[in-house]
Amino acid sequence: MASTLFSTVNRISPAHISNQYTTAAKAVFAGGLVKGDKQGIKVYDDLDAVTEDFEMYSPFWKKARAYFSANNEASSLLALTYAPVASAEGDPTNVQSEATGDGAKVTADAGSASPTLTADATGAVTALKKYYFAGPQMWFLVDFDDEVAQAISNFIELQNTGMFILYADDPTKLQGYSDNKRTMKFTLPKVDDSTADVQDTYNNVLDAAFIGSEDGRNPHAAVKYALGDLPYTKPQDRFDFTPDDLAELDKHNIVTYAYVLDSPRITSSRMSADGIHIDTILGWDWIQNEATARIANLFIQNAAQGIPYSEVGFNAIVNVIRGTFLDAGDLDIIAPAVDADGNETGKPDYEVDYLTPSQLPKSYETKREMRGVKTKYHPMGMVEDVYIENTIVM
Repeated sequence: MASTLFSTVNRISPAHISNQYTTAAKAVFAGGLVKGDKQGIKVYDDLDAVTEDFEMYSPFWKKARAYFSANNEASSLLALTYAPVASAEGDPTNVQSEATGDGAKVTADAGSASPTLTADATGAVTALKKYYFAGPQMWFLVDFDDEVAQAISNFIELQNTGMFILYADDPTKLQGYSDNKRTMKFTLPKVDDSTADVQDTYNNVLDAAFIGSEDGRNPHAAVKYALGDLPYTKPQDRFDFTPDDLAELDKHNIVTYAYVLDSPRITSSRMSADGIHIDTILGWDWIQNEATARIANLFIQNAAQGIPYSEVGFNAIVNVIRGTFLDAGDLDIIAPAVDADGNETGKPDYEVDYLTPSQLPKSYETKREMRGVKTKYHPMGMVEDVYIENTIVM
């Protein structure tokens, strides 16, 4: 017999409300690629969850610890496991993918003895291709492998969003990737972290520590002098790290972690390609992802009646795109426009042009495709280096 002591207390009201409590899902900011026996993904909300699947002080566990420590467990971490994939009978061999400015150049031979991509590299790209839109903005490789790293870098370079944060203790392994603007390369001298006195202070986890510290910051936030005291990572000693060493790394756009005066800092914000910085990449990714999400939401909101193939419908879509650019201006992703005299107008420097339905071929209306939308904007720059010329009058 049910007890009335703990029965529900009802109001004298025609409205009865039932509450449900749910835990908000954490955003997955980063994904680590781990070699295993079977392809798959799993999201971890904290280090305790990682420990259930990975041994303590294993490579992924150490990088997960640095990642969660850097963002105070504010963002989940995705583990993408890839398995080696051998080429099948009849597959094209000697397949090479070269990233170019307007796409990719792919070549293959019919009768070459062995494929260019290794089984590990093929497996990594296969898994990444399947799960690329699982959430992560940044990807890292748990155990460095030259062939796998090259394949991942070339794949991500061809996407419209995302980036590859690549770490290796041998800087000569990072001297490639010159045209891959979506790859950021890090190096530090390898440390023997097998001893107990080092395990909990310093590991080879610079990439994960950096990504963890990037999470939650504005897309345009400064990097070079902003990030210090990365967890489980120590800067290169300023007496051992010579200017010549830094110049050699900088020549290949390789980033390290060193002292600036008495403060530990990232030495550069540049990605692999010359003149491209991480804040620029994050900025245009924010614009693309936000515009895509807002347009999708517009379609959902108008699901019942649809968006008409008319100037009214086109204007509704374009206004959503323009709103994204205006918000990007408020976040300092876009530089301010200037007038004829070179003075800042206080408005973001962007353009959104589009063709009206009457200017498009009738075939596009039949296919229900809106084409002819073109956007352009001027990304906000930053000052990272200062050069001073002195004139001494005797």
